[in-house]
Amino acid sequence: MCSKRPNERDRVQKKTFTKWVNKHLIKVRKHITDLYEDLRDGHNLISLLEVLSGVTLPREKGRMRFHRLQNVQIALDFLKQRQVKLVNIRNDDITDGNPKLTLGLIWTIILHFQTACLQTEDLGNSERSRRLLELSDAV
Repeated sequence: MCSKRPNERDRVQKKTFTKWVNKHLIKVRKHITDLYEDLRDGHNLISLLEVLSGVTLPREKGRMRFHRLQNVQIALDFLKQRQVKLVNIRNDDITDGNPKLTLGLIWTIILHFQTACLQTEDLGNSERSRRLLELSDAV
C-alpha cells in the first residue's frame, strides 16, 4: 500500500533543519516556518549564508521567477566559490521547493559551516595551548 504521508525521516529532518536555520536567521531578525517554501525566493537562503559567513552578498529585488532563480543562483555560486560540493542541486530545484534537494542543500550548508566553526575553535584552542606553553616555559 502506498502512503501519501512524507516519511518520518524527511519530516524530522525538515523540522530539525528549520530550527537550525532559524537559530542563525534570528541574528538578522528573520524567521522561516516552512523550509521548502521560505527558501524558494533565495532571500532567506542568502541571509543565512551572510550570517554564517560574515560576507554580504548581492541580491535581486524583484519577485518574478527570474529574480528568484537568480537569488538562489547567487547562493549556490557563493557555496561553490567556498569549495562546497553541491551534487545535482540546481537553482530551479530550490526555487520549485523540491523537498529532497532542499534538505540536501541545507545539510551540505550545515556540514560546511559547522565543520568550519569547529576548525576555528580548534585553532583557537591550539593557539591558547601554545601560548600557555610559552608562558610556562618563561616562568
